[in-house]
Amino acid sequence: HTLPPSLSARTTGRPVIAAAAFVAKDVQWDDRVEFSETELDWAGLPRMSFHYRLTALDRSRIATAQSVVTKISEIGRPLSEEVMSLPAGSSLHYQGTYRLGPRNDGTSVCDPNSEVWDVANLFLAGNGLIPTETAANPTLTSVALATIGAEEIVRRLGDGPSR
Repeated sequence: HTLPPSLSARTTGRPVIAAAAFVAKDVQWDDRVEFSETELDWAGLPRMSFHYRLTALDRSRIATAQSVVTKISEIGRPLSEEVMSLPAGSSLHYQGTYRLGPRNDGTSVCDPNSEVWDVANLFLAGNGLIPTETAANPTLTSVALATIGAEEIVRRLGDGPSR
């Protein structure tokens, strides 16, 4: 995220340090990405709609993060009294849209090995598998989950250790 032009080093003539806080999202069943069956996006793919709301826990976490950022800014001379926040849902790392879970009970799409429930040999990978909240880039978690799925595929092919 970039600073507004009024707060840049070019404008102020002195170094600018920005403090940022990442806040975990309180995972809600209704938070989801929905693909249109009738409308297309700019690339000709089904248009996505994001269903997303902040809970009381989310608002509390945001307030705490803003307070921490304000305290950090007291180290120097703040250029602005305003603590900037990105709009809710502006993450570039949507996750949990095809969650994995321990049981085929309707709350998850995949088993703990990333295999789709009731569809033999169909494995998924990516941020969509992550069933829990995170506050920062989920790449390492996605790679770890993909590795578990890959190990299960290799095991079934007979070339890997059993789990």
